[in-house]
Amino acid sequence: MNNQNYGIFFNINAGDGKAKEAATRLKEKLSEHAIDGHFITGESESASIAALNTALESLDALIAIGGDGTLSLAISTLLKANHSVPFGIIPAGTVNNFAKRFQIPLDIDAAIRVIISGHQQSVGIGKCDNGQAVVSSLALGNLADLSNEVRQKDKQKFGKIVYLIEALRRIGKNKSYRIEYQIDGRTRKELKTWFALLTTTSSIGGHIYSDPAPTKLHLSILNNISLGQVIPYLYFGLTGKLNHSKAVTYLTMNELKLTAKDHNKVVVRIDGDEGPALPITITYLEDFLSLFVPALRE
Repeated sequence: MNNQNYGIFFNINAGDGKAKEAATRLKEKLSEHAIDGHFITGESESASIAALNTALESLDALIAIGGDGTLSLAISTLLKANHSVPFGIIPAGTVNNFAKRFQIPLDIDAAIRVIISGHQQSVGIGKCDNGQAVVSSLALGNLADLSNEVRQKDKQKFGKIVYLIEALRRIGKNKSYRIEYQIDGRTRKELKTWFALLTTTSSIGGHIYSDPAPTKLHLSILNNISLGQVIPYLYFGLTGKLNHSKAVTYLTMNELKLTAKDHNKVVVRIDGDEGPALPITITYLEDFLSLFVPALRE
């Protein structure tokens, strides 16, 4: 009997070699359980995706090493190939929201043990009409680029207060957009939007910010800033959490179409990276992934 073949997808240039180190440790542990680990990577993003496309049909499972951005690359490749295999995660990125949501350990050896145990759970993701996956979140508006514009050295020196300062600085600027939200092909809402956050679950980074609604996309919209909305706006600027409150429009849906209604080019961020410009349509794909997760304790 041939051994099972697990693909190990990672960015060879990421994290000062830490991703490759984790990949090597995973491959060694897999071999102890009669599983062949096959590195899938390249010197560039496009080369890594091409390598994954070539390997897909021969894989019994795919393990991605990295944060939400790496997961998005891997799962987007699965979507565009219309091909799904059991999927594992070794969290190794700056943003690991998806892994945290499903209680996948951030420790490399503990995450490897989850994969070796073989316990799986069916989970849903979002799919844009260009084929790109929304693994964890899609954001647009005034605060979508905030974390990237805060200088790393300032963040290390002053902590989260720099996010609050940046959020305060933006209040006086006219950076809201008129966005049309079409819900499940029917309901249309046109809202002046400072910030909108679409997620595949009701939590980000383990923080539950809305009522649970399984098998849905979750949309939270902070409308044009007024006195009653400054507090939740600044709360997000300080914590990165958009709490469900009267100042926030909250909706759930299976499909969402976003259209810019003014002359601004509105570009979204998907799983922490720059995504396409509006208009786009995002569809929720229930149970697309069979994800390796920790087994429930009795």
